[in-house]
Amino acid sequence: MSALVSVLLGAAAQASAAWVSDSLPEVLVYFVMPGWALILCCHLLSGVAALAALVLLVPVLVRRISRGWIRRLTAVLAVLASVTSALPWSMYSAGVGLAAVAATYAQVTASSGESVLVEQSGFDPQTYSVYSQKSWGLWQRSVPWLSATEVFEPKDCTLTGGSSNLVLHCGADDIVVPRVGD
Repeated sequence: MSALVSVLLGAAAQASAAWVSDSLPEVLVYFVMPGWALILCCHLLSGVAALAALVLLVPVLVRRISRGWIRRLTAVLAVLASVTSALPWSMYSAGVGLAAVAATYAQVTASSGESVLVEQSGFDPQTYSVYSQKSWGLWQRSVPWLSATEVFEPKDCTLTGGSSNLVLHCGADDIVVPRVGD
């Protein structure tokens, strides 16, 4: 069962990562957490399930081998194969984790009820991007990566609605945010 759960979670995470990568400049999935953090959680759960499957299956199968030296060789090879396959997975998870944790997200709502999501890079605090809500849980990038004139806190931004576009005020910068569908 653990092996099946691991495969299903891994496939779902990889499919999500491929979908997000294909639409990277445009779409951010944001259910409870940003898209990359959600994908990282699926990968971590997949790894834990795979580890549980290995711990439960390999010793039972190795004990069934009757010859002692073949049993020891198989056990050593199984451990080496497990460690070797876990290294790239661990490095990938660490990279996705850094990308997920580094960015700061803040939802800014106008008095009219419309809202945008401000993504600030964790590596360069002057770099930010703005997303408009396309549907529940799905945000579309409406303003590509910009460099601010001064560092600001995304939660301190304000949003004002106009007749055609929204205006986001972040620090010393005013950014015109087109409405989704325009």
